[in-house]
Amino acid sequence: MTYKGIYRPTNPKKYAGDPNNIVYRSNWERRFMRYCDLNDDIIYWASEEIVIPYISPLDNRVHRYFPDFIIKTKHNKKFMIEIKPAKYTKPPKAPKKKTKAFMRESVEFI
Repeated sequence: MTYKGIYRPTNPKKYAGDPNNIVYRSNWERRFMRYCDLNDDIIYWASEEIVIPYISPLDNRVHRYFPDFIIKTKHNKKFMIEIKPAKYTKPPKAPKKKTKAFMRESVEFI
């Protein structure tokens, strides 16, 4: 079951973007939004408001990446933050059976 909704900030002036359209896609994202909203050390924050274009090595086409959060602190430090469960932060396991496509992709990245 997905946990999705609209976050209504207590301090809408701290949000860099449209404070009436802040979407969370997990309870962890919602909790982090609340943390950013109520933390006095955070000057501004945004959720999926910036776009980073990149070229995928798999299909050689331009794709777009939206970081979960960007924040700026009172100490003028800026952070780009991605919210993920621990199981998604580990490298994938190598497949038991190595196909020609797998071997070709492995060589390309070396």
